[in-house]
Amino acid sequence: MKTIAIFVPALLLAACSNPAPAPEATDRPGANAAALAEAKTATGEGTITAIDPDTGKITLAHGPVAELSWPAMTMGFGAKQGQLGGLKVGDKVRFTFRWDGKTAEIESIDKI
Repeated sequence: MKTIAIFVPALLLAACSNPAPAPEATDRPGANAAALAEAKTATGEGTITAIDPDTGKITLAHGPVAELSWPAMTMGFGAKQGQLGGLKVGDKVRFTFRWDGKTAEIESIDKI
């Protein structure tokens, strides 16, 4: 009986101390990071605070972006050539953009 009383706790302790197996590595470097950084499309409304047509950058003070659970903020966006024509600082705009986890790129932007 003493043997069982010593053996069972030792067995339980050994079972609890074995770590779970590590996740298997993938052949593709950055594959997990790429899955986390899938680009998402979102919409917003805001006011233009700066435009740099030479670099294709626009800064918007925008309201909350529900699709990304973002609060209101001021941030810069990249834009394609021709998207910023006719826009000026102070214009109120509605815009659609793609977010890849690091950068935001305007897909469409219109005055409201």
